[in-house]
Amino acid sequence: MPNYLTKEEIRQWRSSLEKITLEEFAARLGKEVEESKKTNDVVDIVMSKGTSSNTSAHMKDGFSKIAERAFQRERQISHTPFSINKKEFTAKLQQNNKEVKQQVQRNINNTQEKSSVDAKKQSVIQKAEALSAAKTESQIVLKKALTDREQMVFEYMLNNRGKTVFAKDLAKLLDLPRDYVYKYIKNLRAKIEGDKLRNVPSGGFVLAE
Repeated sequence: MPNYLTKEEIRQWRSSLEKITLEEFAARLGKEVEESKKTNDVVDIVMSKGTSSNTSAHMKDGFSKIAERAFQRERQISHTPFSINKKEFTAKLQQNNKEVKQQVQRNINNTQEKSSVDAKKQSVIQKAEALSAAKTESQIVLKKALTDREQMVFEYMLNNRGKTVFAKDLAKLLDLPRDYVYKYIKNLRAKIEGDKLRNVPSGGFVLAE
């Protein structure tokens, strides 16, 4: 009866670092390799590497099925979810970029509009300040109370502001001789703050605007 390699001896051959065939290993021990040995051990099927024709066939079939299942699983994994959703992801990315650009443009437009409004407001403020300053400068401030006749002269000069008023006109207003008019002009000039009541070179007086 032939002396076949035991399972333990086959395992020793597998774990050996020496590169020899199973037949050479069996011959070294004075044994033979069993040709038609059947096995249900997956490890034996995969690792036996042709110890027998039946075992080799089982190994190849088993390995092919295992490899095919692994390949199919890898394809399934590789297609979910990234490959399937790649177009959707790209479309969403493009949409997000578009929305960001639109928001940036809106912000720029809002900033420009705000700057325009601020400039208009500043212009209005400056005009108002200039007008206020002009009004302030044009206001007549009295340092002292006026007498009745001084008040009459002042109101006449105010109604004709910026125009030349002659002494004869004031004399007629006060129903006094012309020489008395200069007295009231002098008193008004002293009671009006600033150089508002001025002499005109051609004769007469003017209340500056």
